[in-house]
Amino acid sequence: MAGKPSLKGLPKELLTAITILFLLSLFIVILVPVQIIVPGYRLTTGFRVAYNIITTGVATVIARFAAGEIQTQWLHYINHEISEVQYQVRGNPGIAAKWRAVLGIAPFMERIKHIRATGLAELSIISTALITTAIVSGITLTDTTCESVVFPPRIHSGADNECTRSVANSSIERLSPLWEYRTFWNRDDGSAYFATTNLGCPSWSGSSNMLSINTINPEKFAYARNGVAVKNSAIGVPEIFYTDFPKLVEPLELPYGHLIIESNLRTVSHCLPVMARNPIQCRAGGNVTFHSEPGKNNISVDAGGCKFDQPDFEDPAGPFGIMVSRLCPTQNAVGQANIAIGATGIISLTLAAAIGDTDFLTKNANKYDGIRNGSVKDLTYAVSCSVDVKPTIQWRTVTLELEQGNLTTAPSYSKVVAGEEGCSAPMNSSATWNLGDGYAAGAVAALVPPLSEGRYWNGMTNTIFNIAVKVSETSDRYDTVESWDKLVRKAPFGFAESNNALEDVLGLTTGITMSQMSTLNSMSPNSPLLDPRNFSSPVVGNATFACTRVGSGNMSALLFTIPPLFAMAFAIYLLCVVPRQSTKWETSRLDDLIAIGMASEREKNMAYTDDHKRKSGGEALGALSLGALRNAAVNTDGRDSLVMNAASPGWGERWITDASGTRAVRVPDEKEIESWTAGVPSSPARARHEGHHPTDGVK
Repeated sequence: MAGKPSLKGLPKELLTAITILFLLSLFIVILVPVQIIVPGYRLTTGFRVAYNIITTGVATVIARFAAGEIQTQWLHYINHEISEVQYQVRGNPGIAAKWRAVLGIAPFMERIKHIRATGLAELSIISTALITTAIVSGITLTDTTCESVVFPPRIHSGADNECTRSVANSSIERLSPLWEYRTFWNRDDGSAYFATTNLGCPSWSGSSNMLSINTINPEKFAYARNGVAVKNSAIGVPEIFYTDFPKLVEPLELPYGHLIIESNLRTVSHCLPVMARNPIQCRAGGNVTFHSEPGKNNISVDAGGCKFDQPDFEDPAGPFGIMVSRLCPTQNAVGQANIAIGATGIISLTLAAAIGDTDFLTKNANKYDGIRNGSVKDLTYAVSCSVDVKPTIQWRTVTLELEQGNLTTAPSYSKVVAGEEGCSAPMNSSATWNLGDGYAAGAVAALVPPLSEGRYWNGMTNTIFNIAVKVSETSDRYDTVESWDKLVRKAPFGFAESNNALEDVLGLTTGITMSQMSTLNSMSPNSPLLDPRNFSSPVVGNATFACTRVGSGNMSALLFTIPPLFAMAFAIYLLCVVPRQSTKWETSRLDDLIAIGMASEREKNMAYTDDHKRKSGGEALGALSLGALRNAAVNTDGRDSLVMNAASPGWGERWITDASGTRAVRVPDEKEIESWTAGVPSSPARARHEGHHPTDGVK
């Protein structure tokens, strides 16, 4: 009988294997929520190859060690089974099948046939075989993103500068020959806030900024600057944000870490001012009057509280018509203004298409031929727009995403800026969120150049119309309502709340100009925008960059713990069920396997001799022939065999063979042999031949 499991003599190697498997499973579990980052600058192809080779080698050693210890314990278990049945391995095929299964040499059909005997052993071998795969897959290098804290860029505070500033006496500033390209917000005390489009100021680019507006798919982004697409949620974000990337430091090695390569950047986020909604609203309404006589043409517009009278070279009553537009700043309110636009002739139909006035187009489109032939001369149209920039400027968390551009769509950009409402709390109470009047003043002043286009000629704002209307077929005759409807550009627009294309174009122009308040050039000593204040967002930003972690970090990675956990479970099971005492036979020792085979052959010969004795009436042992005595074996105690060997020193000597070897025993005569073997229980093989149970008579 096998002994009960004991804590004494526990196999140290098996305990080591259990500990290693447990720590391995724990490590794979920890890799799911915890990132172990490999510094990005080390991730060369050679490093990855070396990592894979080393991890595979280590995993193979661990798997082989665990498999060897589990196999050894199964063999110990089989040794005890063999000890219980003695030499009757042939009568217990399950033992043989299990032995071959543990060694991994069992035929497939035998494994199926003896699945009940070999199932656990097979599962333990499979689980250990999968340990290498589990380790390599569980700790593989996975590309991911990491975060780093970054300081926000220096932005313009909106303080006074050469482009936007307060002036004590506006009349003196108006003496410039280009005074009409300067915008003044007059105050009651005679002073004014001044914004100019000269001297390289942002407002100078108002007309060219319109060309950056996206009219193809504005729902994707509102405009593009410097190869960066700016979404509706980030209109007006300081341009320096995406043209001057911060120098990032790897967070694991702060503050003396390695600088992150710019190409590894994925996102950069800061709290920055943006134009949250369209500051301009345009609607039809107002009066247009004109006077025409040889050498003296004049047109006047009065809309939305803004009046302007303008002489023109072209005849207002001519077939094509003329146009007048003017921006009127609001008294005592920097950033507020009204725009009045008036037109005659065919230009009036174009202006109506720009704001999507389909009612006017339906009523007057049929007058197209009459206007061209001069029979219709009184067609006019007026539009008024209100402007208020300051309330639209908000601080938002703006994120620059560096992604792979989709070349299947047009236009396509690999850098996109988007914003989210709100920012985190300021870092300190002394920080300020206030921006000066320069932002609003510069943004509004940018409308002056495009609104002044064509002045003194025909006044048509070609750049504005080029963006505000949709010309799909230049060969169309605009003598039908359908042809004019084709020119109307409908939503979506850059600003989600824009009601028509004209106000969207004007609003985006102010937003793009506002973004140019903070550029790399604006921070240089020679810039007219030079801000004497070192102004930044009061909130520290953050960035994400490409990095590589050990393990995938995905919950599915927990599946990789199954093989080592199963192997550990089988190891613990064998630790509990395998008896600790030693056995006579060890199936892992070649000499023991040979001894078992020899003993089995002698067992068969002994059974044959017993049958012969029973048939001959129980003749005495001494009467056996010499050949029978050479191979006769008597089971003396259930373990040893007594044999006669012709090579023994004399007939009175007998040899006993067991697991410890063969030794000679002196037996004086046959009667003593008979008395010696009398009453000894039969071996299992002998019992089968004699027809009774091998344990009969055992006391």
